[in-house]
Amino acid sequence: MKKSVIASLLSLLIVGGAVSSYGQGFIQFQNNNFGTLDAPVKFGVTANSGGRAGTAGVTVGSDFTADLLYSLDGGANYILLSQAAANDPSYPTSFGIPGATDGDSANFAGYFFGGTATIPGYTSGPVSFIVEAWQGGTTYLGATHWSGRSAPFTLASITPAGSPALPSDLIGLTTFNVLPVPEPSILALSGIGAAALMLVRRKK
Repeated sequence: MKKSVIASLLSLLIVGGAVSSYGQGFIQFQNNNFGTLDAPVKFGVTANSGGRAGTAGVTVGSDFTADLLYSLDGGANYILLSQAAANDPSYPTSFGIPGATDGDSANFAGYFFGGTATIPGYTSGPVSFIVEAWQGGTTYLGATHWSGRSAPFTLASITPAGSPALPSDLIGLTTFNVLPVPEPSILALSGIGAAALMLVRRKK
């Protein structure tokens, strides 16, 4: 009898652990929810105050992309949200396009409106996020034209699986700049200059 009780308790603990490790949380991947969040991405060093038109002379188009990184361990490690984790097939999501025939796209340059993203492994507690944006290339790290990242921010909790509540918003996200990516030739020249400076210092 005792053995069967212990075995039952162990099986419950194992099942419970398996369930908790495969939890999910939900977040609305957008930087404007028309009420409590307004964090436009600014393009260039001197972006205008509204953010909806980017910077004069810079075309903000559908080739600008936003991505989401999340951390379940207090920001020690960030994981890039995979496309499979986003319910919206357009993820990674593009920005609004100024001058487009679609009024919404034209009015929301600097804003992205992704779908509901699924954060795997979430059961409860805080989640940290970073939003990154880039133009050119297929990833943020491989960007060839513009790139930038938000400051890390943390939500005390997000909508867990099974909750009737709407997906959580990215409250805490603040406006950030995307800046031109230096040309490879410029980086090479910088490296040569740094090496020359080190040689001069050694001779002294």
